[in-house]
Amino acid sequence: MKKIGILTFNRAINYGAVLQAFALKNAINKYRNTEIINYKNEKIENVYSLSSKNILKSILKRIQFSKKNKRFYKFIDENATQKIYDKDNFNTVEEDFDKIVVGSDQVWNFTCSGADTVYLLDGVSENVKKYSYAASFGVQELPKDQVSLFEKNLSKFANLAVREETGKRILKEQLQLESTVVLDPTLLLDKEKWSQALNISKAKKRYILTYFLDGDDELKEIANAVSKKTGLPIYNITTSTKSFFGDKVIKKAGPKEWVEYLYNAEFVVTSSFHGTAFAINFEKQFYTYAKNNRASRIVDLLSSLGIESRRISNADDVDLSKQINYGQVNEKLNGERKKSFEFIESIINE
Repeated sequence: MKKIGILTFNRAINYGAVLQAFALKNAINKYRNTEIINYKNEKIENVYSLSSKNILKSILKRIQFSKKNKRFYKFIDENATQKIYDKDNFNTVEEDFDKIVVGSDQVWNFTCSGADTVYLLDGVSENVKKYSYAASFGVQELPKDQVSLFEKNLSKFANLAVREETGKRILKEQLQLESTVVLDPTLLLDKEKWSQALNISKAKKRYILTYFLDGDDELKEIANAVSKKTGLPIYNITTSTKSFFGDKVIKKAGPKEWVEYLYNAEFVVTSSFHGTAFAINFEKQFYTYAKNNRASRIVDLLSSLGIESRRISNADDVDLSKQINYGQVNEKLNGERKKSFEFIESIINE
């Protein structure tokens, strides 16, 4: 029997990208044999290359991130097809897969993919049933010159699921297609399932974990305020070559290590959507700082779970007497999981 394939940005050196792919694979594997299609997108490969026009910067990047990148590619290779696909051989997928799920991530954002129509399954045989799960356009509206291309290809999908209401609106208003809004794949697995899937080890020390994508100054003040009130050290996971914040600076964490640090943290301070999602999955007390293009996604998640107060903008808002009631949060989250798994089951049963 052929397998179900997942097509996404699984080769990005990005914690959220590889972990959402891993989570979706595990969620669908519950029903049927599933593999992540190891697809090389030229733009993504170049973005995460360690090479640089500046020789000094290139050397520094190689020194600081080569071990982290090795851990990423080990994780990627262990969880994706041995066969590596590219634009030239992608049409051979029907040899191994009878269904392909596109997503999650901004797979339909041409700026991210370099206008790669493989993520629209353009040219893939009709023998392969096509679906999306938590796919994102990453824009408020499709450019007019892309509408006909998207309409031609996405109209061939048997069922469409997106991660944001914006995506649902684009599909409805611009492409006249129906869709369902579903959970980010990382939220499909609960604390116990993540622990089992990655064989997570428990830490002996207590600490506050920070992971910043923006708002550095504000987040540092928030983390320092939490540290002062709890007496706990700050462990800072960073992708910056210049960051020296925290009692322990972590620059070499691969995907598994990143999850382990979150799993074992006493408290989390982050500006990342996936940092927020994993803090919720692992039932952590946390604060999120959200602004710019990441704000709406984080705000929607917090709002859907009734914990909007965990989004703060400065250290004055730190109040450790106010704890998250995870009994109520998990009740709402499990309801959203149920809806998302119902969509996955519809793919399996079709």
